[in-house]
Amino acid sequence: MLKAFCTEAFILKTHVSPVYLKIRGLGQGDTPISLAFDASLLEYPDFSGIANLTGVFHREGETLDLKGKVSSEGHFDCTRCAEPFSDTISANITLHFVPAHLTPNEGDPNVHTYDPLAENEIDILPDLRDALILAVPMRHLCKPNCKGLCPNCGKNWNTEPCNCHEEPESASEWAALNRLRERLRAEENFKNN
Repeated sequence: MLKAFCTEAFILKTHVSPVYLKIRGLGQGDTPISLAFDASLLEYPDFSGIANLTGVFHREGETLDLKGKVSSEGHFDCTRCAEPFSDTISANITLHFVPAHLTPNEGDPNVHTYDPLAENEIDILPDLRDALILAVPMRHLCKPNCKGLCPNCGKNWNTEPCNCHEEPESASEWAALNRLRERLRAEENFKNN
């Protein structure tokens, strides 16, 4: 049973394919692009369904520029109430592709080298993945006015109120720091008098 599962997982992994932009035969100037691809190719479990890339591919000589917007729907957990929710994540993307002999700025992660004589297409999936993952907010809320969870009983304040009372100051996590602050102030006052 375990062997079959491992074999199946390996087969599924080999089916992951890149997202290519064809460059062979691309004319000079602007070419609009609209590309839809399976969000599972992003290999980030929160993204699902169909991801989209729209924008303009510009060719000037052997230099290629992509300016566009990539988006994907995803399923996330709210950072305040921990409830699952769906949201569409979008990110602007700007990529530059230059032949190796033009010595690009190596410090810029958006500049890539390619061989215009040997390559028919360019894989942009890693750049799309990075742009979308970086666009996921660190504090991702299910709604802007999410009330969160009660720190005492854990009830979701969005769906039900709770009967908890505020903790007394002596029981809060700040009580020890407040006592230390008061002691330091008292010592400072004693030294100054």
